[in-house]
This record gives sequence, C-alpha cells and structure tokens, in this order.
Amino acid sequence: MAYGLITDFIYDLGEGVGEFLTDDEKAQFTPLGLDQIVKSYIDERNLLNVFFLKAQIKKYIKNHTTPEGLEYVDPPFGQETSFIEDYFEGDLYVFLTNVLNLLNKEYKVRSQNFLSKFTRQD
Repeated sequence: MAYGLITDFIYDLGEGVGEFLTDDEKAQFTPLGLDQIVKSYIDERNLLNVFFLKAQIKKYIKNHTTPEGLEYVDPPFGQETSFIEDYFEGDLYVFLTNVLNLLNKEYKVRSQNFLSKFTRQD
C-alpha cells in the first residue's frame, strides 16, 4: 500500500480523538491533542517508522495538491478516515504540515537522546 503508514497513523489519530467510539462513549471520552497523539504514535514504533511516515506524507502532499488545495484521496483517506477537519482547525494540507512539524520535532529530540547514549563520557 503506497500510503500504509499514513493510514496507520490516521487510525491511531481516530482512536486518540475518539472518532470510532459510540456517542455514549464519546460523552465520557477526553480527546488527546495532536502533539500527544504524535508522541504516542512514536512511542509505539521506532524512528525508522517516523522517517518513512514523513516521506509518505511529503509524497502525498506532492502528488495530490491541486489548484483548489490538497485533496482527500482513497487510500489513505477513505470513508472511515476522512474525519480530520471535524477535530482539527484548517484543511488537510494544514493538518499534514502540522503533523510533519511535530514528527520532525520529536524525531530530532529522540534521535539526539539516542545518540547521546553512545557519546556519553562516564
């Protein structure tokens, strides 16, 4: 699947905001912020996964931007995964660039922490 990692991230996003809950469950649920969802996503995976997710997002933006803006294309944005604008301000382009910025920020911090383990002078 060309955008499998984006699809995987969008399902994690849906769980983080309560998209897949019933109305009764949503009433009891406190949605997470995008930064929390990105951190949780990375916690469950690794930096290589983040690298490839960022590449897929950039490819998606490049391939599906039209004069009218960034289009929702299936995959990765099918009927179940086209809910982004219901929870986050801005259009799909704004959302994906925000995700890229958060991924870059977390990637930088975590890669520096990882490398510091090998360069410490004890």
